Amino acid sequence: MQTHRTWVEISARALTSNISALRSLLDSEARFCVVVKGNAYGHGLKESASIAHSAGVDAFAVDSIDDALFLREHYPSALILVLGYTLFDRFKDAVTHDIHLTLYDKEGIEHAQQIGKEMARLFPIHIKIETGTSRQGVLETDFEDIVRLIQRSEMVEVIGISTHFANIEDSRNPEYAEQQFIRFQEAVNFFKEQGIDPPWKHCACSAAIILYPQTHLSLVRAGISLYGIWSSELVENTVRTQGFSCDLQPVLTWKTRIAQIKSIGMGTPIGYGLTEVMKRSGRIAILPVGYWDGYDRRLSSVGEVLIKGTRCKVLGRICMNMMIVDVSNVPQPKKEDEVILLGVDGRHKVSASDIAELTQTIPYEVLTRINPLIPRVVV
Repeated sequence: MQTHRTWVEISARALTSNISALRSLLDSEARFCVVVKGNAYGHGLKESASIAHSAGVDAFAVDSIDDALFLREHYPSALILVLGYTLFDRFKDAVTHDIHLTLYDKEGIEHAQQIGKEMARLFPIHIKIETGTSRQGVLETDFEDIVRLIQRSEMVEVIGISTHFANIEDSRNPEYAEQQFIRFQEAVNFFKEQGIDPPWKHCACSAAIILYPQTHLSLVRAGISLYGIWSSELVENTVRTQGFSCDLQPVLTWKTRIAQIKSIGMGTPIGYGLTEVMKRSGRIAILPVGYWDGYDRRLSSVGEVLIKGTRCKVLGRICMNMMIVDVSNVPQPKKEDEVILLGVDGRHKVSASDIAELTQTIPYEVLTRINPLIPRVVV
C-alpha cells in the first residue's frame, strides 16, 4: 500500500551490523554509548534507538532534555546523557527521571545542587573539560574553583568526566588530538587527586573509536559511524589502506515517487527563473519533494536521483515541495514509480558524501537536514 509521497527507510540489519563492528574494536572495559542527537543524525530517534536497544545497547547520548525524556519513557534502565545545554527550568525534569546532564560551569553546578536539595535527590552530572575545541568545557584555570564547588555540593553526584576532539578525523597529523588527550588525562588525574573519580570517563568519538583505541577509557560515544557514514574521507582511507577491521554499511535510504511524467521539446524552459532549458526533446518527471523536505536547493541542475537503476539529472531549480528530473533514459517510467533520492539502486548509488560534495558541506548536514516530519520506516 502506497501511503507516503516521500519516506526514509532505515535498515535494521545495517545498523545492527555497524554496532557489532564498532563494539568489536573495544576492550571489555569500555561501555558502548550510541549518540542519537539530531534525530539520530536524521535517521529517526525512535527507530534508531529501538534497533540499538534490541542489539543490546543500554547507553544513549542526546542533545536535549526533551529527547532524553522520550528515551527514558521507553528505556527505564538505560544510561541517558544530555550532551547539549539544558535550561535551568528543566533541571527538575533531569533529576526526576535520572537523566545525566553535561555541566561545565559554576552556575550549572550551583543550580544542580539547589534542585537536588529541593527534591532530596542526588543530581547526576558529567563534567565537560575544555581541551582544545573552544566550545563547552571547564578551562584548566578554573579546575580548582570547580573542584571546591563540587566538594561542598553534597547533592551533586559526578557520574562522568568528558571532553571532545576538535580535528581527530580531519588531520593526517594526530599531534593536536594527542595533546587534547594528554590534557584530558591530566584533568582526570587532577580531579581524582581531589577525590572526584567518576566511573564514566569518555572522549572517544567515531574516529577515535576506530583509529585510537587508547582513547576508549570507560565509555565511548559512537556517532556518525553508527549510521554507516565515515566521519571523514581521511578516516575511511586510513581504514582501507592500513587494514583496520571495520566494515560500515549505510543505514538510510531516502525515497519518493513520480507524481507526473511529461514529454517536452528541446529548448523548453524548466522551473523557476528559467535557469535551464531542455537540451533535447525528452521526458521529465515531477517529484513531490523539495527543499522543505530537506533536499538541498544547491542541488538545482546538478543533483541526480535513481529510477529503475538509471541516473536521472535534476533539471532547473529545486522548489519548496517539488523538483523536476530528466527521465528520458528510464525504460518505461510511470506515475508513482519509486525514486531513490539517497541510497543504492542496482549498481548505482547516490551517497550522503556525493550530495555533500555537490552542496559544499558534510554528510552530517545532508542527513540531519532531512525533515524530521518525513516518516522513518524500519526495513
